[in-house]
Amino acid sequence: MADVQITQTPDTGSGSGWVWAIVVLVLLAIIGWFIFGGGLHRTTTARIDINTPGASAPAGGGTAGGTVPPGGGTGGSPRP
Repeated sequence: MADVQITQTPDTGSGSGWVWAIVVLVLLAIIGWFIFGGGLHRTTTARIDINTPGASAPAGGGTAGGTVPPGGGTGGSPRP
């Protein structure tokens, strides 16, 4: 039976540990800002003030169709 020798090269440190550490610190900073900085406690109040004048009724109780011109026409100039 033959002896099998397994050798592994040591990890050279590609920097992935630093990347994960920075990601975790950024996430903790964001969570801390929401909890302690008031990120979730801010409220916005919008005030809308609409003042419209009320509609008034016509004075004198005129006719529904308006005034009729003399001669019963449509209001145009009469032809000579």
